[in-house]
Amino acid sequence: MTLAEMQAAFQRAIMQGDDDVLSEVLDNSRTSRNVLFGVYRHAYAARLVEVVRNDHPLLHACVGDEAFNELARSYVADRPSQNQNARWFSHRLPDYLTEKHPNEPQLADLAALERALNDAFDAPDRETLTLADLATVSPENWSSLVFAPHPSAQRLSFKSNAHAIWLALKNEEPPPPVETSETPENILVWRHETTPKLRRMSDEEAMMWNEAVNGVPFGDLCELVAVYDDPDGAPLRAAQHLQGWIVSGLLAKHPTED
Repeated sequence: MTLAEMQAAFQRAIMQGDDDVLSEVLDNSRTSRNVLFGVYRHAYAARLVEVVRNDHPLLHACVGDEAFNELARSYVADRPSQNQNARWFSHRLPDYLTEKHPNEPQLADLAALERALNDAFDAPDRETLTLADLATVSPENWSSLVFAPHPSAQRLSFKSNAHAIWLALKNEEPPPPVETSETPENILVWRHETTPKLRRMSDEEAMMWNEAVNGVPFGDLCELVAVYDDPDGAPLRAAQHLQGWIVSGLLAKHPTED
């Protein structure tokens, strides 16, 4: 084998269980080539389990050492790494848990929440929209205003009480019993300055956020809020939601305003 062929065979043996490379490995006086190469296979899987554990410390705390290690090992075997950067290895864990543990939605929700917080920390930086920016907008132009989310902002929708479980574990308190609901709980995750944050959103705010980040102008957002609840108070409620987003650093300056 050439060096490149040897490296490719070595990688296949570790990641796919292909034993062809063993013909190029020698036994030694104390043990066989299978045992020697098994060290590498074990170390590779163990390192990826460690990556998953580091990315999801509260999911680990929720299920305990034994169950988490079994879950992580199954994930490593079922979802081979597709990226040379270990940072992205556990990115598919929420989908995996949804598929493999459909009767325990809190597991996938907790994993999704921790993934979103990690992504918020790593998200690109961008100047945020401020109240001073809006003060320069003439009244006749308010209805046509459109907004762009900060790159770190992400809305999640959970059927379980994963947020309450996450909060208890974060505070090193016993988590509440698992609860599920047909009405999703809306969670907003973002980075404020250098700190990832999260909070719950009301159904009305979540609806307005979904439309706003899809480019719906403010005038139409007010109309949607009016349809959602008390029409008379809709403009004020829409303005309060918008103010909260701006103060929290959830909106980026529109490209045309940079």
